[in-house]
Amino acid sequence: MRIIILGTGRVGLGALGVALALQGHDVVFAARKDEVVDSINRHGYFVHTKGAVEAVVEVRGVRAVSMKGEFFANEVAEADQIFTSVRPDNLPEIAPVLAASILHRIKTGRSRPLDVFCCENIKNSGSQIERLIFANLPYQYAQQVQDYVGFNSAISDRIVSAQEKDEEGRIIVTADATGDVLFDTLQVKGEFDVLPPFKGLDNFPASIEEKLYILNCGHAVCAYLGYRRGYTYIHEAMADESINRSVVGAMLEAQRALQFKHGRSLHYGGLISEILTSFSNAALKDTIARVGRDPIRKLQSDDRLIGPAKLAYRYGIEPINLIQGCAAALTFSQDDDPQAIEMQKLIRERGIDYALDFISQVRPWNPISGLVLEELKRQSVIQ
Repeated sequence: MRIIILGTGRVGLGALGVALALQGHDVVFAARKDEVVDSINRHGYFVHTKGAVEAVVEVRGVRAVSMKGEFFANEVAEADQIFTSVRPDNLPEIAPVLAASILHRIKTGRSRPLDVFCCENIKNSGSQIERLIFANLPYQYAQQVQDYVGFNSAISDRIVSAQEKDEEGRIIVTADATGDVLFDTLQVKGEFDVLPPFKGLDNFPASIEEKLYILNCGHAVCAYLGYRRGYTYIHEAMADESINRSVVGAMLEAQRALQFKHGRSLHYGGLISEILTSFSNAALKDTIARVGRDPIRKLQSDDRLIGPAKLAYRYGIEPINLIQGCAAALTFSQDDDPQAIEMQKLIRERGIDYALDFISQVRPWNPISGLVLEELKRQSVIQ
């Protein structure tokens, strides 16, 4: 199968590309930077796995094209699947290019199914990319695209902590030794030989909520509490007994709330010990700055911090540790993180309670708002 991966970041290279290439697929990366295209075409790239199994995997036989221009459109015309891995904020930017390429495919008479897997760490990612694609299509082609193109949600849980180039310009990514790629089976139009680490789920919306509210929640709580204590790496924060307790506590609070909502654990609820082992993996050198990046997105009302806190409160579970993470997230500041800069500017100008309302849609009269403000007082952030 010919599979295109839009995005040459950590997940695209370290989770999707390496797995698909090792399965023998014709993998084509679409990148925005010419130097990345050149590096992949010259050298392939390398994945250094750290964990229970430590190895260096040389990924050869893959290609790269620029996301701009006819080469990308021609690749889309011949593709069986497309994966996006560009970060959620960049989906509106790639949608016009992808829509034009799908239109080119239709106009040149390719009528076999095409599946687009939106592999982004958000809920309803398949619906989001579908909406953006149709917004950029001439209406007369909408039915053909509806008939032949599937828009699917996907998510990777492999921790890919670093991406760099060596002296020869070869790309090297550092990743945990384990991790799955989950995808929604309900909208798949074509064939998919499901081999590890890929897993098709027919209850995907509930599973991605579980992933956000358990795995990503614990990661974020660790990062923001670690930032408060001045740590640089996630594994350093996990070695701090009080932070470790809060991380585990937050994940268990979220797990209990999800069990009330869904009646059982789905995928991640039974993997907490394995997840904690990954967080504590010192060889990954996973930074607080990376995991904490984009705090505005991570403080959205249905994302990994506020979302499980509200859900826990709804089911009568006191979200003590989740609230600690929410409060610490509001203090996060990094000079090279635009969202952190924007959030701190908003807090300085309008106050934390306004910022919580504006960013997280948690109104001042909501009990969650009161709990977060009380925790900030306890942490001596506000008076």
